[in-house]
Amino acid sequence: MASGVESPEQVLDDSIDYPSIVVDSVDLATVVGPDGRFRYVCSAWAQPFGWEPSTLIGVSEEDLVHPDDVPSLRTSRVDRPSGESVSMSYRFRGADGSYRWVEATSRVVIAQGLELTVSTVHDITERQLQIAALEHRATTDPLTGVANRTVLMDRINQGLRRLNRTSGLLAVLYLDLDRFKVINDSLGHRIGDMVLLKLAERLTHHLRPADTLARLGGDEFVIVTEGVADEAAAVRLANRIVEFGRQPFRVGDEDYECTVSVGIACTLDSRRSAEELLSEADMALYRAKDQGRDRAESFDEELRTNAVGRLAVERMLRRALDEERIVVEYQPIIDLRSGRPVSAEALVRIQDPEHGLLLPAAFLEVAEESGLLIAIDERVLRDAVQQAAAWRTRLAHTDFAGVAINVTARHLADAGFHQAVLDQLNKYGLPHDRLQIEVTERVLMEASNSAITGLRNLRDIGIQIGLDDFGTGYSSLAYLRQFPLDFVKIDKSFVDDLEREPTERAIVGAIIVLSHALGLIVVAEGVETRGQRQILVDLGCDRAQGYLFAHSGAPWAVDQLVLAAGEPVGRPSARK
Repeated sequence: MASGVESPEQVLDDSIDYPSIVVDSVDLATVVGPDGRFRYVCSAWAQPFGWEPSTLIGVSEEDLVHPDDVPSLRTSRVDRPSGESVSMSYRFRGADGSYRWVEATSRVVIAQGLELTVSTVHDITERQLQIAALEHRATTDPLTGVANRTVLMDRINQGLRRLNRTSGLLAVLYLDLDRFKVINDSLGHRIGDMVLLKLAERLTHHLRPADTLARLGGDEFVIVTEGVADEAAAVRLANRIVEFGRQPFRVGDEDYECTVSVGIACTLDSRRSAEELLSEADMALYRAKDQGRDRAESFDEELRTNAVGRLAVERMLRRALDEERIVVEYQPIIDLRSGRPVSAEALVRIQDPEHGLLLPAAFLEVAEESGLLIAIDERVLRDAVQQAAAWRTRLAHTDFAGVAINVTARHLADAGFHQAVLDQLNKYGLPHDRLQIEVTERVLMEASNSAITGLRNLRDIGIQIGLDDFGTGYSSLAYLRQFPLDFVKIDKSFVDDLEREPTERAIVGAIIVLSHALGLIVVAEGVETRGQRQILVDLGCDRAQGYLFAHSGAPWAVDQLVLAAGEPVGRPSARK
């Protein structure tokens, strides 16, 4: 018999036929007296809960209901009219001490002047577990188990509403792992996922129970913390995160090093929005990465001013796309042996009504961050292929062999990029070998395995692939043999000092020799003097572009330069 149970004689009235009060005894059924104790429990209760029905007679119902559910149970039975049914769900304790969810439909019955509560009960434990699982999936990150974006935005908004009645700041910390992509690409996603799990565990360990940790995807996490004394306190928390991020992440028997960068945004203004705070923390994170990674940076007035400027640039970009004000100029690429143009690089510009012709430096970064760069790249691709097809007809009797376009990491990662290139080539009937695609070392560093495969596929059908701005990236020499390349473009920074610095000449000479050994054509960028040109010729460089030969301009200017060069000496062929 359960603890505290009185004998049946103390709680039962022999004149009442309790089973007959229960109309449907197929389900679990109970009768509770006005004192809240069981008067009747059907035999079916033995199966799901392990209780012998007789042992429950005289036991207080509330003693077997989960303490957290008792207040709701009491409320449901206050001022309930006789005969009216009320349903509610609660957890009921079994004989082994565990709780199961039940749904009880109860009504009041008057028998022999006693007010009895008759309940028909369904075991809904499995259903509740399924609901809980669905809620968990809807609110948590499936890999790490921390909150997801939906919960994060709700917690930020709740924190903003509480600012009016609590002390301290609301702080949002946006963080990610530095160069996490290297781990994923070199060691595989399984190791990468384990590192993310380790990071989530560390973050959880260092946070207060009231703080919220969420994962936005990839290696991006956000922390929301309320009641922060001042911005300095938020910075101290961020610096602690940076510090423990420097500790290796142990996965199995191996240690993996991957530092953390953090961006911080704080506010006392309850009128702010969650989106604004998250955006500010994100901008601060970008600054932390730009300044060397493995550090924390706060959003400040400088970033706010920049943000206003970026917003204006983004609006300008959207108008330019809508109003077809994307301009493509072309800069010829010259064969250093013959002196004749052999191709041209397509360079994007924007014709702005207020500021005139804008160069990429004025808008490229904002275009990439806002997601507009793909749309701009698509305009450039379309224009360049169309123009190359026109040149193929007009300049058929010359050495001129096509056009080069630059591709960004975001565009390269787009699943539709490969097909978009083929569609444009087919639309204008341009042979594949008349198109060249240039990517920087940074783009290759950020490219996924699937993106690199896409480049290889394009090269396999005849499109030439080149490495732009060679020498300014992470590990240039490795890229020359690791990726599918046909040509290399030596960055202008090496060309600038060719006439003054023997070291630069030695470096450029080494690049040319190594590239030729790998079967690659070498193009020098930013050639501005005859002296630079002569040194490049002496070093064996194949091609060049720069102000010495021509500025970028309209297609007709390229036509004039090609025609002025005279009769061809034969089409140049790629070394590889």
